[in-house]
Amino acid sequence: MTTLPAPLPAPDPTPLDPPGLEPHTLSEDLQNILDRAAGRAITVEEIEHILSGRGVAMLIFVLAAPFIVPAPGLSVPFGIAICVLGLRLAAGSRTALPRFIRTKAVSNIALTRIVNCVAAVARFLERYIRPRMPFLRRHPSMVHLIGVAIMTSGFILSLPLPIPFSNLFPAVSIMCLATGFMERDGLLVLLGYLFGFVSWVYLAFWWKLIAGWSQQFLHWL
Repeated sequence: MTTLPAPLPAPDPTPLDPPGLEPHTLSEDLQNILDRAAGRAITVEEIEHILSGRGVAMLIFVLAAPFIVPAPGLSVPFGIAICVLGLRLAAGSRTALPRFIRTKAVSNIALTRIVNCVAAVARFLERYIRPRMPFLRRHPSMVHLIGVAIMTSGFILSLPLPIPFSNLFPAVSIMCLATGFMERDGLLVLLGYLFGFVSWVYLAFWWKLIAGWSQQFLHWL
């Protein structure tokens, strides 16, 4: 009787992280956006595709950057996009961004300015970011809370308010929350909550101040 050759062993599945490859840092992922743009304008949909390996938190981080580095014309649509992505994170869904946001183009000049400035901040943060306080990141209810906090801060960013620094505090809150979520750093998550709280206090302060001025003006009339 003919002896059949022994079957070859099944190949090992390809590892998710090939040996010898380091995970990308925040600054490297930001630089990758600029490299892939190759000197042209790039849409939000293309940015989302480039960052697909990082997940929704990295896209939120990038969309919050123009509020730190002023980029005219991007605040309202990017604020709305952050609200949608925060809702996606809170609900664990795959809600797509509205078409008018996905097709929004960022000029290469604005993209270069944003990436270079934010990458410098990211390189500074990378020296101090590390996994800590894991309960603020791993538990499902905590993840939902991060999404809600991002959504509420995104709502403030979507408002075209003529108030000094009204975008700064919520943008910092969002970037801390997104970075803490990605890097499993609970301290950054706490800082994100703190800046989010400061954002609402600051907004309430200006609301009360403007209301007082309005009453005085009406009384004067």
